[in-house]
Amino acid sequence: MNTRFVETFILLARIGSVRRVAEVMHTTPGAISMRLRSLEEELGVSLFLYDGRSMTLTEHGARLVQPAESLLETTRKMEAAARDTGAEIGGRVRVGIIETVVHTCLPDLMKLMRSSLPGVELDLQVDLTVNLAEQMLSGNLDLVMRVSSAVHPSHATVEDLMMLPVHWVARKGLIPRRDLQHSVLRQQLLTQVRGTQPYLDAMNVIQQMAGRQGVALSELRVSAAPSIAAQLALTREGVGVALVPGIFVKEQIERGDLVELDLPPLPAFKMSLWYPWNAAPLVVRTAEVLRKGARNFCRRHDARWVTPLA
Repeated sequence: MNTRFVETFILLARIGSVRRVAEVMHTTPGAISMRLRSLEEELGVSLFLYDGRSMTLTEHGARLVQPAESLLETTRKMEAAARDTGAEIGGRVRVGIIETVVHTCLPDLMKLMRSSLPGVELDLQVDLTVNLAEQMLSGNLDLVMRVSSAVHPSHATVEDLMMLPVHWVARKGLIPRRDLQHSVLRQQLLTQVRGTQPYLDAMNVIQQMAGRQGVALSELRVSAAPSIAAQLALTREGVGVALVPGIFVKEQIERGDLVELDLPPLPAFKMSLWYPWNAAPLVVRTAEVLRKGARNFCRRHDARWVTPLA
């Protein structure tokens, strides 16, 4: 049995679109349809029902998804074992990361990669979550570290790494303690990049607080900083109040340069590791090391700043 055809069947079952599967597998819709027909002929059953542009699993198809996944996983393990000759693992892995990783655990990850997989070269790309996801889907990245979301793509393995509690932070002396919430709403509010999940989460809390304080939304001054570095620089200079993971400003808070404000809680950042479900063994091994590096980072900080999930 051709495992490439089995892989095609699994992707079709997960994604439900010949065109999208063709994009993921870097081939044509015609080739995908041919693989499916060949597999159905070999098995002697129909795997999908077609209704216009949509496709759904038949009863036979639904029963065969789990055995197909097990078969493919066993094949991968055999291939990995065959390649493992005891020699040093080497190669290049393209890793996409969000800026949050740069300001938190990247040094831990790079140190562990150097000691665990010295023959592996990491090509790093820093970008927004939405762009990294698209780059991975198009095959330009092997794995990404990004802010997680409620919806996980069917073509990816998703491993949650850590939660980063988000804090209200301002320069010491900027905000009077009396009538704190109303005073903060009169300040410039510094958030993450517009349109990102952290930005949407922050805006939801800001708008609810404004409603309780009787402040019109039109009176709010919210600035979506172009980068974390810019957001932190503006906060240090007293330009406004930042809504950021506290780990970014841990040292400044401990020194007393910045202060946390006792305001309504904000949703934490959930950091996750994403890679294609059919990733090469080298990518899977790299993901294991990065996951361990994230755990090492979490162990060096208490729950006020970061909570491990891996």
